[in-house]
Amino acid sequence: MNGLREAAHGRIPRTAARRIAPVIASMLAALSLVACEPAKPGAIEANGGRTGSGGDSSSGGSGSGGTTTGSGGASSSGGTSGNGAGGSQATGGISGSGGSATGGTSGSGGRSASGGSTGSGPTGPCDIYQAASTPCGAAHSTVRALYAAYGGALYQVQRASDGSTRDIPVAASGFADSAVQDSFCAGTTCTIPIIYDQSPNGNHLRVPFFAYWLQNGGNPASATAARITIGGHTVYGIKSGTNVAYRTGVTLPGTASINKGSATVTFSAPQTLPANTVLLFATNAKDCPPNSFPNNCNFHAYRTQSAANAATTVTLTTAYSGTSNSATVVWNATTKGVATGDQAEAEYSVFDGRSFGRFCCFDYGNAELSGTDEGNATMEAISWGADTQFGQSGGGSGPWVAADIENGMFEGYENGSAMVASNTSVTGFPYVTAMLKGLSAPNCPAGLTGSGCFALKAGNATSGTLAFKWNANTSNYGARPPGYSPQKKQGAIILGTGGDGSNTGTGIWFEGAMTMGAPPDATDDAVQANIVAAGYGR
Repeated sequence: MNGLREAAHGRIPRTAARRIAPVIASMLAALSLVACEPAKPGAIEANGGRTGSGGDSSSGGSGSGGTTTGSGGASSSGGTSGNGAGGSQATGGISGSGGSATGGTSGSGGRSASGGSTGSGPTGPCDIYQAASTPCGAAHSTVRALYAAYGGALYQVQRASDGSTRDIPVAASGFADSAVQDSFCAGTTCTIPIIYDQSPNGNHLRVPFFAYWLQNGGNPASATAARITIGGHTVYGIKSGTNVAYRTGVTLPGTASINKGSATVTFSAPQTLPANTVLLFATNAKDCPPNSFPNNCNFHAYRTQSAANAATTVTLTTAYSGTSNSATVVWNATTKGVATGDQAEAEYSVFDGRSFGRFCCFDYGNAELSGTDEGNATMEAISWGADTQFGQSGGGSGPWVAADIENGMFEGYENGSAMVASNTSVTGFPYVTAMLKGLSAPNCPAGLTGSGCFALKAGNATSGTLAFKWNANTSNYGARPPGYSPQKKQGAIILGTGGDGSNTGTGIWFEGAMTMGAPPDATDDAVQANIVAAGYGR
């Protein structure tokens, strides 16, 4: 492995490393991949699609459906109300620091839900973050509610026998009502095409139609491959598999006509979209074929210039530069309430501590909108694994908690090196809590405002407290590597893959959230205590 990393500064480009990774993976038998069902009918299909680097022939796509959002919200001292772009609408919302929550969240697409019950479960991590004035901008889990008052659906399953779907709700206990899934999927197999955002922002995770390393789109995870018990309840996680990947976004209704050199998009169906809506065009995937990075990939995200209200024509802020098409599918990749640029944020996830791999990337967090590598610092996601293929590593042989900040999963940066012995391997834990926090550079501790800073923590999700992994020497934030400050985060959210769709990661994921702003250490400790109290493995 290490002999393959010899290049300038101990790193080789991600694209080169990715081409050799599958070969090495088969030799090491490091990946425990699960064969998943094809993407659900009605998925986005990129004209002229190509077989992806993993050999998957699915066209990927998004599942239909929306979130069944409860009529309440997490209670604190005020309120925020969300207005998304379609989907289900709740009658409550998270209480924030001012105003009343009368709008709730509008999901970003899917069928309209009729409400759902108001939750009254145990306090969740997002209640704790809210109390620290660093509210969750996104909250995802297939195992439990992350707000006490969340009473909607956690995720959606689709069965292979007839392609029908069913939302899996939160039970009165606050855990997933897995009996609904077990009954619905009896006698057939099911996959998970959607993981719903429990926050008011509607940042639902769906299977992407395209990313650089997912040329024909991703696949949904098996609905039953990661069965565990939490607090006496049988629930299911998300297990890696062939091209298993999730990303924020939703297919817009109808198709669109778009011409190279024009900023005008003409839709076949009326669209209601706010200004600055992020659009991805399926036909544009033709302009970013395999091995085209870095100089010949012309797939980009585009933004609308002004709001559209039941309109069939929108204007982009920049002229479209890709392949023309009179009837292309369009993906709305807009997110809400997620850190962008150099804004501060925090992320946490719970992983299976025994499932990990040595190749990129099993991530959860902030990523590029386009699904392509847009350069250093354009993403900031928790990465779990023992990857050393880009020249970074922690102490021992892994696994480690790292920050995928594009073109590398960094365990830290000290003494001029991305090999950080003080970020020790995370071993002996059946389930792992992983945390990543990043500050805006001017707000970093003294001596780090020039380099920017981030922090990594890990702990046993079944007992005990968190430990700093970066910077473990100071028990505080540590420097970002050169060239990664200020951050240029774009605000998409990914799970189980890299920002560019890197598809050789291995892992099992159960829950995670992202905040606006970075909370104090006491809040991190309270979230860890909440995770332990949930009862992973019991």
